Amino acid sequence: MRTLLTFLILLPPIFGATAPGATSVNQQPPVAPKTVKVAAVQCSSDLGDVAANTRKLTALVQEAAKAGAKFVVLPETAITGYLSQDLKTNWHVKGMPIEKRFEGKDPKGFAEEVPGASTKHFCALAKELGIYLTVPLLEVDFTKGKGAPRYFNTVCLASPKGELVAHYRKLTPWPYPEKSWATAGDRGVQVYDTEYGRVGLGICFDIHTVLEKYEPHAIWCLLYPIAWVDQEHPAEWMWEKLPARVKPFKHHLVGANWSVDKKPDWRGYGFSVIVSNEGKVVAGAKSLYGSEIVYADLPTAK
Repeated sequence: MRTLLTFLILLPPIFGATAPGATSVNQQPPVAPKTVKVAAVQCSSDLGDVAANTRKLTALVQEAAKAGAKFVVLPETAITGYLSQDLKTNWHVKGMPIEKRFEGKDPKGFAEEVPGASTKHFCALAKELGIYLTVPLLEVDFTKGKGAPRYFNTVCLASPKGELVAHYRKLTPWPYPEKSWATAGDRGVQVYDTEYGRVGLGICFDIHTVLEKYEPHAIWCLLYPIAWVDQEHPAEWMWEKLPARVKPFKHHLVGANWSVDKKPDWRGYGFSVIVSNEGKVVAGAKSLYGSEIVYADLPTAK
């Protein structure tokens, strides 16, 4: 009797229960959500004040994640700063041309390598919050030697696992302010397959050329940091021309534009938008000054 009992205990389960590590024939794979909440963070940055910018951005990212956002997009070079809020001071690398209206500021000591301190901080934040997070900064690259630094307008993507999963360098720097410091990107387009759909990265002036480059990759959504400057009111661009530009490519866009703290004598700030794959603005910023987070629920990829 004892021998029979031992034999029965050692038999593998054949009815009902599933052996450890095995999958029941009746068990269904988890169902992907039909929608996902995304967030475009609109805020100001101070040129070169990486510590203060990081504190501000961290708090806004935490707020967005608390509201349920699984993707959070920050404005162009928001960690390092793009231009001063009065549009008078610009990054300038010695020997490169700079517009007469700008006072130059050397990016040395402010720009960071990738990976580096900022990517480490925001990857850890993405892991803590369980989100996908863009990491926009002014990048320095020393592959040609410490004496020949190259500077890039860069955005990286951090995953919910805290990993750096995409590293994009702006392919088409805007000549007017960026000719004084930025090297054209040399990493091509960058895509990453999330559980919600394939995403791509682009930065501001890229929008005029990068969508065609992403078309063969069939992205679900473009994560799009912006620091817009214009002589005209930006509403027409953000609400009409940008959606019309995106519509033929049939993907979503989360556009996070910068803002300012008080009214300046120039235009282009504000009007962050989230655009659907039908070319419609599904959410937009309501404020022009200070910080605001724009949310939308987007259908996930089929």
